[in-house]
Amino acid sequence: MAGQSDHARRRRATRGGRRRGCYVYISAELLAEAGFAADEPPPWFRIWAAKGRPRFVVNLYREP
Repeated sequence: MAGQSDHARRRRATRGGRRRGCYVYISAELLAEAGFAADEPPPWFRIWAAKGRPRFVVNLYREP
């Protein structure tokens, strides 16, 4: 249907040109050691930065 506006979808949208940051690669072997199978969807994650130090902590979760 042309001409419809979905305000909720627009609020959730991101513009690719504004993305910043980096990717965190975790090998399949390390994910298996953590209890995540290769055929499962990717785990949810949270990232914390250490204030004043160049270090990040990534926690993996099965559910959000």
